[in-house]
Amino acid sequence: MTDPNQSECVVEIGEEEYVSEAVLRAVEPLADRPLLDLPPLQESIDVDSLDRLFETSDSIDQLQFEYEKYEVTIEPESVRVSEPY
Repeated sequence: MTDPNQSECVVEIGEEEYVSEAVLRAVEPLADRPLLDLPPLQESIDVDSLDRLFETSDSIDQLQFEYEKYEVTIEPESVRVSEPY
């Protein structure tokens, strides 16, 4: 069950995990519905490019984009998903 007062979730990106998978893990606790009922992440960002970008670059400090009603912030080792204020 989702905590209705929770407005942010931060997850660490696993060593063998794609960044896109970590994004979905961070969205899940905030979603009012199952992840399968949300639009595909691909509709908000090119998932293959996102995964490749963080897999191959050491110079990216942060990337932000919107997914559904959430603000997603990706840093080299973590993903933060928050509801807009």
